[in-house]
Amino acid sequence: MKRHLNICIKIEETVGKIYRQLAKSPLISGEVCRTLNEMANDEDEHASQLRFALRFPDGSMVSSATEMLQKAQDLLTQAEHVLKQTSQREITDQQAIEIGVKLERNFCQAHIGNSFDFKDAQHKAMFAAMALADEAHCQRLLDLQKRLAMT
Repeated sequence: MKRHLNICIKIEETVGKIYRQLAKSPLISGEVCRTLNEMANDEDEHASQLRFALRFPDGSMVSSATEMLQKAQDLLTQAEHVLKQTSQREITDQQAIEIGVKLERNFCQAHIGNSFDFKDAQHKAMFAAMALADEAHCQRLLDLQKRLAMT
């Protein structure tokens, strides 16, 4: 269980690094840069919340299934691959948004809130809020994409 949480922390940190890397591209506009940096800060906050979850008392969560642990590891590998790719080329606004949408959709589906069965309502609420934040990120990027297409 703690292994799963540690992988999820690394995923959140890596996604934050991806957003910061994308924001550094000289082809990125000011609005997209600000959005990416704000989203990176959100990912850092998610990682902090997960670190807090490591302190949950034993028995407050049901251990994650082997397949969920493997899925988390696969998502981390995918995120690390995206980070490497984005560091090797300049990215446009459109490309950055497409990368972000893909990340948010993939990671939202397998978010930590769906991986554990929490016994405590407060813990359930915390992780449900994190899953909603991922959905909000995706929608924010899609709205930004539409706005940029109109200009």
